[in-house]
Order: sequence, then C-alpha cells, then structure tokens
Amino acid sequence: MQLIISGFILLVVVFAINGIIKTFSTRDVYKERLRNVIGQTEQDRIHDKVTVRTTLSSMMKKASSLFAARSFTARLQSRLVSAGIPFKGEEYITISLAAIILLPIIVFAVSGNFWLAVIFFILASIIPMIYINIKKDKRLQAFEMQLADALVIMANALRAGFGFQQAMETVVKEMAEPITSEFAWCLREMNLGFNQEEALLNLGERVKSGEMNLVISGIIIQRQVGGNLATIMDNIGDTMRDRTRIKKQVKVLTAQGKMSGMVVGLLPVVLLAAMLVLNPEQVYFLFQDSRGWVMLGSALIMEIMGAYIISRIVNIEF
Repeated sequence: MQLIISGFILLVVVFAINGIIKTFSTRDVYKERLRNVIGQTEQDRIHDKVTVRTTLSSMMKKASSLFAARSFTARLQSRLVSAGIPFKGEEYITISLAAIILLPIIVFAVSGNFWLAVIFFILASIIPMIYINIKKDKRLQAFEMQLADALVIMANALRAGFGFQQAMETVVKEMAEPITSEFAWCLREMNLGFNQEEALLNLGERVKSGEMNLVISGIIIQRQVGGNLATIMDNIGDTMRDRTRIKKQVKVLTAQGKMSGMVVGLLPVVLLAAMLVLNPEQVYFLFQDSRGWVMLGSALIMEIMGAYIISRIVNIEF
C-alpha cells in the first residue's frame, strides 16, 4: 500500500510541475502563431480524428518535455543513436520511468507480494540500460562485420574513377543496415556543408568503433600527405579481416569462461530472489540478525570480486 501511495504522490508531483511549466511557458503561444501561418484553423483542429494512439502520443510529448534540454538527456540520446534505437532521449526516459513506477504497482496489486514488486522495481530500473548496451554491442558487431566488405566496394569504386562521396554512395546502395544508415548520415552532413574530415570524425563519434577509427585515420592521413586511397583501403581491409579472425578465435576460447562467470555470479542472486518470493520466512532471519547482514555483505563483496576477476581473465583487449 505504501508503494502505491508513493507512486501516486510521485505522479501528482510530476503533473503539477508540468502544469506550472506550461502555465508560465510561451511555447504554446508560438505554436498557435505557427498554426495560423500555415493556415490551420481552429475548426480544422476540431475535426481532426482523435484516436488512442494520438492521445498517447500527446501525453508522451507533454511528459517527455520535462526532460528535454538536459545534459543527461543529451548523453542518453548519443547512446540511443549508437544503439540504433529510434527514440529521443526524453522519450526513453519517460517510458523507463513509467515502467519503474507502474510495473511494481501493478504487480503488487495483482499478487499482493511485496518482495515480488521490489524485484520488478529493480528489473525495471536496470533493464532499460542493459537493453541499450545489448543493442549497441550487436549493432557495433554488425557494423564491423560489414566494414571490410564496404572498404572493398569503395576501393573498387575509386579505381573505376568515382570520387570519395560517390564511393560512399555505392556502399549505401549495395549494402544493408547498419552501415548504410551511418554512411548515409555522413553523406548528408557532407551535402549540408561539413567538410569530409568533420563528417568522418562525426561518424566515428557516433559509431564508437576502433575499426572505423582506423579507417578514418587512414583517410585523413591520405588527404594530408597524399597516396593511393584505394590501396590504403585494401590494406586496412586486409588488416581488419585478420583482426576479425583472431577475435572470433578468442571469443570461442573464452566462451566457456564467460558462461561460467555468468552462472556463478547470477545463481546466488536469482536463488535469493526466488526464496523471497516463494518462501520469504526462510530468509527473513538474514535481515533480522546482525550476523545475517554480515553474511550478506560478505557474500556481496565476494560476488563483486569474483565477477571482476573472471572479467579480467576472459576479456582480452586488442
């Protein structure tokens, strides 16, 4: 019940702050003027079809406006772009906070189990960031797998007499995601007035790939000192294929250690969570006695130390 009341109070505070901001903001006035300029009358807006989707979208925009123009929102937006998730930073924060607030309340209202609601609260708090990291890693791996083939296509296009931008356009036409969207973004920046060096550096900043940084460095050096760009791309492509082969071998050799570390690290946590949900009386003594807190603290420290040692063993830097 206290969790439900706390969630309700938080929602009231959020909407109250939003109402105050809307009251003293002149943004709606500017929007009204823009509507008048483009010829949209009040009668047209009344006849607009109102659906559940448009209502939810309107609520999302109003709630997410609280987190717009914040430094942490800009950092999150950069991570979303790198992960290829089609959300604005403030929208992702709004969805995450809604899940953190509403999901435990719904679980507690349905099951009546306080610890189960706490578990869902913890999961709702960490899963959004884990999801971003997983999507980012998968997209980065897919990009790096495509990059060597893209260099071959660009080198052949350069030998055929194409310019650098035309070679990039060939990659956009011939290959699939995610490299096509990143190269297309880079080309749009060049067409909007960025020079090639700035657009390539922005590409490296978005992708955050060591392989792409190697390519960008080679292109920039070639532009400064001269040389055959097609040959440079062929050499970089050969180097990347060798690195990829070695990475795959290392990944196979360390897969068992990573899986063992995950099982050993997560098993105590999952077991404790299951006991709290199924039969909490058997573990309550750990929270009621000082010796239980010592045992839990010692277990937590050993879990962290074990996870760190295993990660240092199986993570091999190139």
